[in-house]
Amino acid sequence: MVRTARPLLSCRRITVLVVATLLGAACGRSRLADPGDLATAAERGGRPDATWRHDALWDDGRAEFCVYAVDWRRYGNLYPGRVLTVLVKEPWAPDLGVKADRPRADGFDVLKLNLVRDVPTGIYTYHQTASVYFRRDSGSIVKIAATSSEACGISTALLEHGRLETHSYFDGEGDRDLAFPAGAVPEDGLPALLRDYVRGEPPPALAVFPMLLMGRYPSLAPVTYAVSQRALEGLEVPAGRFEAVEIELRAGDRRLAYAFEAAPPFRLLRFRMSDGTEYRLAKAERLRYWEMHAPGDEAWLPEHLRQ
Repeated sequence: MVRTARPLLSCRRITVLVVATLLGAACGRSRLADPGDLATAAERGGRPDATWRHDALWDDGRAEFCVYAVDWRRYGNLYPGRVLTVLVKEPWAPDLGVKADRPRADGFDVLKLNLVRDVPTGIYTYHQTASVYFRRDSGSIVKIAATSSEACGISTALLEHGRLETHSYFDGEGDRDLAFPAGAVPEDGLPALLRDYVRGEPPPALAVFPMLLMGRYPSLAPVTYAVSQRALEGLEVPAGRFEAVEIELRAGDRRLAYAFEAAPPFRLLRFRMSDGTEYRLAKAERLRYWEMHAPGDEAWLPEHLRQ
């Protein structure tokens, strides 16, 4: 009896373990496949016009590559520097949370915005990057990864599956993990997400989550900004003269003003903040930029913005 009972008990245990493992794996897949209950463009209010996201332009195998001359406020001063933005369509692997090697039946297209800011401050330089991934169909945020590094240390942030994780070397900020506010718009993504309102109607207000690119996380809570829109005739930037639409966000004394080209795909021409920070478009082109890494390829960049 004992010899018979032990194998049967083992089989039961094995069955329970197998079922538990399969259920756990299924739950894991479900969690990974869920991008989080973050707001779509329509749910943010107003009357967004998403036709620019669906334009066949994004299917040409190239990226919108822009370089900006920058004045950046830090330590009470304005420092000259450079910002690169990349906006490109990519197929998404929802179970892995990364770009897929090829389109998948269970996947979807995202538009990826990379914002790279490099600014020397005295004897050291800030190197900052944010990658914002949002669904091409709905405009919903899928993932954000950001890092800021300089001579003092490194800070990082990751938003995935609706949760935000931050790591900072600053006292009082440290390591944190929290649910991302479902209705908030990430400030890091505004150079792309606000394009829905160049021809669309913006909402009267937006809840904006503070910029993760900065690498400082004193407050991880959205701020409500009043939103307005106006036409700018003959806006001049280093890249030329353009008809533009400016979308301005105001919260108390803080002002964020994004001037977009009036014609699709609504490239960002100029960005201004109330502290004096300003980005000015110096050059833009659709490129296979990932192939332009050979010595000499930096000649594409305006000479004064090569680093």
